[in-house]
Amino acid sequence: MKAVLYLMRHATADIRNSLVDEADRCLNEKGRLQARRVAAFMQKQGLLPDRIFCSPHTKAVQTAALVRKDSGLKVQVEEWPCLLPAVAAAEAKTYLFSQLQDNEAVLLVGHEPELALLVNELLGLDKTFLELKKASLTCLELDSESTVPVRLAWSVPAKFM
Repeated sequence: MKAVLYLMRHATADIRNSLVDEADRCLNEKGRLQARRVAAFMQKQGLLPDRIFCSPHTKAVQTAALVRKDSGLKVQVEEWPCLLPAVAAAEAKTYLFSQLQDNEAVLLVGHEPELALLVNELLGLDKTFLELKKASLTCLELDSESTVPVRLAWSVPAKFM
């Protein structure tokens, strides 16, 4: 199986406070601009996913929706509970592989450190070597027939897009 995974940490959200549940925090203006910057980058570079999956938390849903809309994608955003904070990377990997189709590109929008841990799990690493900044975009290339079945292709923070 061959596939491309784009992993994106949600964009910047409102400041934490005791009145709003963590799951309900919305993107702030900076976050909306970051998501639009990622969308423009993806469109310009031809990085157009076949499917988009995101954590059910509001900030991830909003990030995914803005990227979808501003990049002109017609695909729906699907919420995946396995992208929630505190879900084990091995569990997320198992679910991802059960859903992934051959020769497709998928965008996953989630949280840190879970996305970095998922990257580690996919690469077969024991230690975390990557921290994903808010609204950063990371690309993994999967090829089950290669001697390197998962390859980190690149990782770009939003400020460089």
